[in-house]
Amino acid sequence: MFKKLKKIEKIKRLEQDITSLRGMKILLTEDKEINQMILLGLLEKSGIKVDIANNGKEAVAKYHQQHYKLILMDIEMPIMDGYEATTLIREQDKDIPIIALSANGTKEDIKKTKGVGVNEYLHKPIEVEKLYETFLKYMDAN
Repeated sequence: MFKKLKKIEKIKRLEQDITSLRGMKILLTEDKEINQMILLGLLEKSGIKVDIANNGKEAVAKYHQQHYKLILMDIEMPIMDGYEATTLIREQDKDIPIIALSANGTKEDIKKTKGVGVNEYLHKPIEVEKLYETFLKYMDAN
């Protein structure tokens, strides 16, 4: 019970901390609408502006049209997966933080994402605490 209360308190504190990122723009690359809605809901109070790409091809196109502080990149998507999209983005930009999202989470998957230039790997279902900490780590520093 005490552990659970501590975790809730930490999430509430992090939720408050990410409001410091208000107005910053990120790109959410995710093919499943339910996952898009969940992530949008988690970021709703933060004031972070979120553009959505439904696959890697859309993500690469949107990346070329806008300036983003961070990209959330699903790994398994139709048309173009997150590995290929990350590789194409990294050819032009080594610095933008790219955070992989995946339900798999095998050591091989994590190693492969690092190999294409992903900064962090978040497992689905997304842990709110880790999501907020990752945003603060990468968006605050840029």
